[in-house]
Amino acid sequence: MKRVKYTIANWKMNGLNGAVKVVNSIDRHVKKTRHKKSKVVICPPFTLLTNFINAKTGINFGGQDCHHFNEGAFTGCISAQMLKSAGCKYVIIGHSERREYQKETSKELNLKIDIANKYNLKIIYCIGEKLSEIKIRKKILNSQLSSLPKKINIKNLIIAYEPVWAIGTGKTPTIGEINSIHLDIRNLLSKKIGKSKSQNISILYGGSVNPSNASDILNLDQVDGALVGGASLKSKDFSKIIDSYS
Repeated sequence: MKRVKYTIANWKMNGLNGAVKVVNSIDRHVKKTRHKKSKVVICPPFTLLTNFINAKTGINFGGQDCHHFNEGAFTGCISAQMLKSAGCKYVIIGHSERREYQKETSKELNLKIDIANKYNLKIIYCIGEKLSEIKIRKKILNSQLSSLPKKINIKNLIIAYEPVWAIGTGKTPTIGEINSIHLDIRNLLSKKIGKSKSQNISILYGGSVNPSNASDILNLDQVDGALVGGASLKSKDFSKIIDSYS
């Protein structure tokens, strides 16, 4: 089975000014170029989701997080059920910024993945090491992968490797390192869910992906796409990244 390629935008807490223009521009580009080499997904702030989804563009949309319960007294939170109801097909879970600032634990992430899976959302599960953890990278990645529920639908799982030290810094691992790390992740997945299943899971790279380095990264044999931060807020930059697949 050929793995699906993805180009995913994580807008984080950005996009209020000119957001519609950016999405429309990306949508026109995808249609004009008849881009079929990757699935294009945008994950904007929650407040913008329904506007974009109702505009019926050719782009898929996702949430940046979901709560591990369907409903309840959880002020400011969004459930997987709400994302599904809004028309989302994807959700990011375990982003390094939430692990750090919201102190998300492995147990909590396990529950989030489980409930997102129940609502048939495609889960973009983020893993990655900090600068101080590079020497024990495999141990860290293996620990983070332990949050995956045993009964998850493999068809709904996407892994996004994001070296925390490279996010927003302009720094990236070498091309050889990126390919090698992705292979390590697939081998770790193989030990957890079996080799045949692991071969079907798309593993993306996220960490200062931009128009200048996208082609080198996206055409590595172990890389199945990108999770893009800052560069996805500019339609020209994100469109160039979309065009980087050979």
